[in-house]
Amino acid sequence: MLETIARVPYFSYLSVLHLYETLGYWRKADLLKVHFAETWNELHHLLIMESLGGDRLWIDRFIAQHVAVAYYWVVVLIYMLFPSYAYYLMKLIEGQSIARF
Repeated sequence: MLETIARVPYFSYLSVLHLYETLGYWRKADLLKVHFAETWNELHHLLIMESLGGDRLWIDRFIAQHVAVAYYWVVVLIYMLFPSYAYYLMKLIEGQSIARF
């Protein structure tokens, strides 16, 4: 569940950055590269956890997927309005997940 949700902020950031790029507000690729690399890293964490059996229970997958969708839209909104707060929120959530394990 953790790795599914951990990927969400990076997808949110990429979505907003692509929107800004499409609208002509922003044309730098540096953040796109960084967030794509972070997404790729989280994908590999997810694959490792799945190979260890972390996705066996349907309830875990169900909860993770539904929390991820809600979290995605929350982060998109926050990132559009206050990018630094979106990064700070992710830092807080990641810090809590690391502290628990």
